[in-house]
Amino acid sequence: MRKLLISAIVLAATFCTALAAIASGPAAPVLTVSGLVKQPLRLSMADLGRLPSVRVELNDIKSDGSFHGCFRLQGVPLREVLSLAQVGKEGRGFDRFTDLAVVVKNAQGQQVTLSWGEIFRHNPGQAVLALTAQPVRPYKGPEAWSDPAAYRKLMAQIERKVGFPKLVLARDSASDRSLEKVISLRVVEPVHTPQPAAKPAKLYAPSLSVIGPNGKEHKLEKLPSLPRHSVLANMVGPGRNYHGRGRFSGVTLADLLTHLKFKGDNQSAVVISAPDGYTSLISWGELFLSPQGRRIILADRMDGKPMDKQGRFALVVPDDFLSDRWVLAPAKLQMVRLTPQARLTVIGMGCGDSNLLTLEAIDALAQADVLVAPKDIQKRFAPYLLNKPVILDPMAAAGKKPAKKQMQAHKDSTGRHMYENQIAQAGKIITDQLAQGKNVAVLDWGDPMVYGSWRWIKDVLPPMEQIRFVSGLSAFNAGSAALGRDIACNGAIAITDPFTMFKRPEMLGSLAAKGATVVVFMAMPRFPKVIEALEAAYPPDTPAVVVYRAGMQNQKVVKSRLDQVLNQNKDREHWLGVVYVGPCLR
Repeated sequence: MRKLLISAIVLAATFCTALAAIASGPAAPVLTVSGLVKQPLRLSMADLGRLPSVRVELNDIKSDGSFHGCFRLQGVPLREVLSLAQVGKEGRGFDRFTDLAVVVKNAQGQQVTLSWGEIFRHNPGQAVLALTAQPVRPYKGPEAWSDPAAYRKLMAQIERKVGFPKLVLARDSASDRSLEKVISLRVVEPVHTPQPAAKPAKLYAPSLSVIGPNGKEHKLEKLPSLPRHSVLANMVGPGRNYHGRGRFSGVTLADLLTHLKFKGDNQSAVVISAPDGYTSLISWGELFLSPQGRRIILADRMDGKPMDKQGRFALVVPDDFLSDRWVLAPAKLQMVRLTPQARLTVIGMGCGDSNLLTLEAIDALAQADVLVAPKDIQKRFAPYLLNKPVILDPMAAAGKKPAKKQMQAHKDSTGRHMYENQIAQAGKIITDQLAQGKNVAVLDWGDPMVYGSWRWIKDVLPPMEQIRFVSGLSAFNAGSAALGRDIACNGAIAITDPFTMFKRPEMLGSLAAKGATVVVFMAMPRFPKVIEALEAAYPPDTPAVVVYRAGMQNQKVVKSRLDQVLNQNKDREHWLGVVYVGPCLR
């Protein structure tokens, strides 16, 4: 009992330490966990190293016979990482996790699809993120080799530098799914299967509809003439626990897919569902690379008798710890491929230091293959960019455009930082990457939808509805927090720019009459003229605050009155400042 208590305390301490480290995030993240999880994560190697680990062995030999070394590895079971992130569907129809997939992606853009079941329903050591590797060297030296070149080639692979974290599927017959430099785990539901409004009175499916990757449908009322297999399986469910044992016979799911000439790869999966909505997912790699996958059968007989009480067939997954991936009376089998679709994403990187990045932004960064980013963002957020190629720096492309012309770019909706020919060239760089199937992320300051610098994109790239926008914290948000005042005390806040103020002075008068708080972006280059326009609308004793470098460690707040604000900000910065004016700031 004492030993159990000590073990529990150690485990709890390890878990809490891991959470604390993740929350503080002192080290550069190498891995993001996102998708259908309640707690998205960004983890460093140090964070991963604090989680419970296992030791596995791997002959890194691909299906084509190529040799990449033999290793003893220490790493974290995938289930530990995903459990920390708390997989959850949040009311998305079918409430079990048996139909979920985990898409694993590495820094080179390669990805594999795993089933939730092969991570959570097998021994922890079978799906691991390895953090260290010890090569297994031959005990005979080069003198024992008749071909010295072959020896050198062998040793080059054994002594090679392994990229961590490394995905290891320890039971696979080939290491095709063992990706190195893994950067993201994303939990997805490939096929949304809503539960029916009412469960059928009797669970029964007279046939099985099998849908291939090309959409072609096959109707099975009996199993095809293939080699039959028999498995003795324990039925242990998460509900009433042990349901007995039975001998099931039928054809392997792998043989059936091969017979139907379905072709898949390590990004493919098979989704099987019953008339009551119960759904299970088996990954392609699980079926064709794992010895356990070769025992997954579509059964039509149990204990020597036809399975006609609950339909023609049953999906039997005999080696799972629990039998919740079994599907009784399967009515539909659909093959899916979880390929990344090339898309353009504009990501708000927040208004200041990296601790203001949103989890959604980190997730979007993980999905990107190439980046469009100015030098400032490249430098400040380098740990999150994971050395991904930067195909374009729009500010560098604009060249050293005079500040006057930079400001002129904001005067109307068609103005841009770059000239037309520069915009066309930049657009071609991005469209070429999209045409190659690569995800392009445009990294913008603050919130892209509040005076974002990305607006030139819509002149040369796909329609707006084809661009995904990821919001970020605006300088308005960080600056408002720095004020420590209810800036909406009179019910109105107006965010504007100098050019709108100069064009529409009556707007400022209307806002002043309501006691509204006016927030001015891009005010600093024309600061005296901005204050002059505000003084024409607001009383001279109206509080005025300038927040410099909002959201950054060296943020500075200068509080004043409207009639004194110019004197209080003589040594001002000429770019990074947001101006707040209004009676709510008292």
